[in-house]
Formats: sequence, structure tokens, C-alpha cells
Amino acid sequence: MDPAIVDTILFLAAGIIAAVVVHFVFIFLKKQAEKTETMMDDLIVHSLGAPLTILAFFIPFFFAIHHLIDLYPEYQWIADANILLSAYVIVGTWIVATFLDDFLRIYGTALAETTETDLDDRIVEILQKIGKYFIWFIGILYILTLYSVNITPLIAGAGVVGIAIALAAQDLFSNFFGGAVIITDQPFKVGDRVLINDVLGDVTHIGPRSTRLLTLDKDVVSIPNTKIATSVVHNYSLPNPQVRIQIPVTVSNSEDITRIKRVLGEICDEAVKSRPDLFAHDPSPTVYLMQMDKSTITFLITVYAAGFQYDNIIQDYMNVRIIERFRKEEIPFC
Repeated sequence: MDPAIVDTILFLAAGIIAAVVVHFVFIFLKKQAEKTETMMDDLIVHSLGAPLTILAFFIPFFFAIHHLIDLYPEYQWIADANILLSAYVIVGTWIVATFLDDFLRIYGTALAETTETDLDDRIVEILQKIGKYFIWFIGILYILTLYSVNITPLIAGAGVVGIAIALAAQDLFSNFFGGAVIITDQPFKVGDRVLINDVLGDVTHIGPRSTRLLTLDKDVVSIPNTKIATSVVHNYSLPNPQVRIQIPVTVSNSEDITRIKRVLGEICDEAVKSRPDLFAHDPSPTVYLMQMDKSTITFLITVYAAGFQYDNIIQDYMNVRIIERFRKEEIPFC
């Protein structure tokens, strides 16, 4: 038998054995990756498995063909180095495209599942396809350059299409990534009371395009996520939902200061003990003399609500108790 044919058979056998070995190695690596908490190793193993298995067979196959061509010189073009390089580019492109597709599928889907709407799920699918096709487009362009093909018209055409898509979806994607920043950075969550661009309300929905607030007047206000990402956000629910409430009390400057502070202090202590559902025990209420003039003195009561939703209720409760106690103590208001 001709030595070239023998070498060809040996190379083909080596390619098959190498592909089988690589295949089982990646099966083992996949099982090991599944035991870890992170998903990154799963992504790497999945993106490398099939391309490297095929590459393990292709390299010996290429050399097998190279030896066989010695018997058939008319097919010398098959052994051109560009063909092997093209195969490397295809495998590399396959690896990158698979990795990007899996990355967006796993992490993008997990991010989209945190919202109620399915619009962001569709956006993730679109990004998967755009990313995968873009990687393959770059790989194919590089292969064409290996064979001296003029790719300038292709790049120009792709640029025009890309600009058109970018302009059409600019607002959509800017708001989508703004929503992604909100979800990952978590300046607030659904149920928090926040102040954004002079809008005070409770967060009811964080969507891919906008975030909705229910104001204290029971109006629903939608704010684009891209606006929120560049705004100062005041979250009244963090680090806890407690809210400081200050109530001024003005009396005549002829009143006994010690007596007024004692009465106001007793009112605060009684309120905290009798309504633990409304008042926070820590920090404790305080009473300070804050202002004086020729005829009046003003005390400032500071209490802390157990939740931001009790603001008006506590002010009403404290005002009623102060009026009732002052009437009982015969202390006039000014």
C-alpha cells in the first residue's frame, strides 16, 4: 500500500480518536462545572465543547488530505494554508458566538425574570440573535480577507443598517439598560417610597422602559428608566422605613419652660407605649426649645414613625393628644 495512503488512514484514525477523547473530556468537565455555584464555568465548557471536538478531528483530517494530495497533484489547492486558517477562524468564531449566546441567555433571562412584563424577555432574545450574528459576520469578513475579497461594500452596508437600527431603537435600549442598572444596583425596589425628580410616591412597577410610582395623591406617574439612572434618588425605605416627624408647639413666653417640656415629653412617651404599631421605640422622641421671640416660645417635638405610610396618621394623633392635654393642663396656645 502506498505510504501516502497509510499516512492518510493514520491521520484520520488519530482525528477520530482525538475527537472522541476531547468529547469525553468535556463531558467530564461539564459534570464538574455543574457542581459549582457559579455559571461562568458552565458557559465556558459549553461554548468550547463542540467547536474543539470538531477542531480535534479537523486538524488531523487536514494533514490526511495533505498527504493524499501527493497522489493527486491536481488537487493541491485543497492543502492551501488559508483553508486551515479559515477553519481556525470558524472554530474561534463559533466559540465566541456560543459563549455570548449562552451568557445573554442565562444572565439576561435571569435579569428579565425579575420584572413582571415579558417585553424585556423579548429584548434579551433580540440581543442574543444580534450578538451571535454580529460575531459570525466579523468572522466571515475575516475569512473573505484571507482570499483577497473586497469587503468594503459589505462593511459600508452593514454600517448603514446598524445606524438605522441604532437610531430606531435608541430610546428602547437606553431605557432597557437603565432598567438593568436599577435592578442590579437596586437603589430601590417595588414597595419602596422614593423621591425622584420632585415626584414622591411608592414604587409599584419596574419595567424595561419605565418605572411607575403611585403618588400620595393616588396618581400613577411613569418615569423613563434612563432619566432615573441619571437622577438623584431619595429612598425613604432605606436603610429602614422609619420616618422622622417634627411637630412645632408654640406657647406664650410666660409659661414655665420646664413644665411645658415635661408635659410634651409625657405625651410622647405615652404615644410610643400605647401605639407601637405607629411609633418606633428607637430613636426615642425628643422635645427641644427651638425658637424664642418677644411674646412666644416654640418647642419642637421629634418622633419616629414605624413606617413612612404613617406620617399623616402620627401627626394627627400627636396634635389631638397635645390639644387635649394642654386643655387639661390649662396651657394656652399662641
